[in-house]
Amino acid sequence: MVSDINGHAGDLPFRLREALSDVLDSGRDAVARLKYAHTTVRFTVIGEDAGVTLLLDRAPPEVAVNGDAAEVEIEFTPEQAARFVDGVLHIPAALEAGVLVARGPLRRYLEVDPILRGALRKRAGSVERASAGSGPQVAARDAQLPADLLAIETRDLHKSFGRNAILRGVDLQVPEGVISIVIGPSGTGKSVLLNHTIGLMQADRGDVLVRGRSLAKMSRSEILALRLEVGVMFQDGALFSAMNVYDNTAFPLRQHTDLPEEAVREIVMRHLSSVGLADAVHRRPGELSGGMRKRAGLARALVLDPGIILCDEPDSGLDPVRTALLGELLMEQHAEMGGTMLVITHNIALAKRVAEHVSVLWQGKIMESGSAEKIFSSENPFVRQFLESQTEGPLGMDA
Repeated sequence: MVSDINGHAGDLPFRLREALSDVLDSGRDAVARLKYAHTTVRFTVIGEDAGVTLLLDRAPPEVAVNGDAAEVEIEFTPEQAARFVDGVLHIPAALEAGVLVARGPLRRYLEVDPILRGALRKRAGSVERASAGSGPQVAARDAQLPADLLAIETRDLHKSFGRNAILRGVDLQVPEGVISIVIGPSGTGKSVLLNHTIGLMQADRGDVLVRGRSLAKMSRSEILALRLEVGVMFQDGALFSAMNVYDNTAFPLRQHTDLPEEAVREIVMRHLSSVGLADAVHRRPGELSGGMRKRAGLARALVLDPGIILCDEPDSGLDPVRTALLGELLMEQHAEMGGTMLVITHNIALAKRVAEHVSVLWQGKIMESGSAEKIFSSENPFVRQFLESQTEGPLGMDA
């Protein structure tokens, strides 16, 4: 992809350019999705004059030889650059922690960062989990994220059913480009919160913003249009019992697009193959195991290539092994599709397997939120009790 590369193997700008060029030349299907960012990104290393510009506004994307200025600029320390090359620098987490310098319309880049990160990890053969990196600043920052870094935000969200107050001022922040978990005890309002994020429920007070757009200010038609950008994997799969797996998966395409049936088939089979259901296309939901219904529900949620995926208790009814396999599938799909994934669960094992960002919901409010490494080492009494399944603490049978 890039010609006339000058530099040495130990030179970080050279290594950046080489790594990005290798990824774009890899021929992986996911790499083609990088163009969805419709932006340009310049990566520089502190102390180095040269930079590397990634042209994500072209099809196929390219690496600019001269490293010209771009819409988005990201400045790495030498350590961050080395981690980025190996696909183990989690840029959204580093931004949240305040340890990374970046400028420009970051949301556009963050939507495809999981794809690039996954491709770089495959290139490097890395098994290390991506993180913001080490240092005291990672855990020190505890501030509200800028709106342009958020995929979903709720502000002082309240919802009651009769005298039963479910949401009591929820301030949720879901960063762009991550697998974010909302976790908490059963019956604490997690699914109610999710339903508000796609306009299935209206708040008594407060607001929901999806990529900066207020649902409270949207018309009915605008909310319906927004739902095309948000895929939902419902708790029970919500498959149509009279349709087979193929028709269930094809339903959103037939309902919302004018694609010819040949194109519909290509898309449907690609997604069913990605979740391991290519041989189950003619089965109806009643002929599927619980795990297969979950996977069919995920394929249907992905079929319109939405930028945000919502998963409501995807592990419910699954044994521990199949829950672990589902977790691996969610991570694989995120690395292939990019965007943001919000998972509602009370399963600690699933959360620890897939979470990059965690929000803990209890008694109608977000008790604590932040990067997974921050929350899983929290000193908050309730958070510690819940995550460690302790009997002693604020949470009791009647709480």
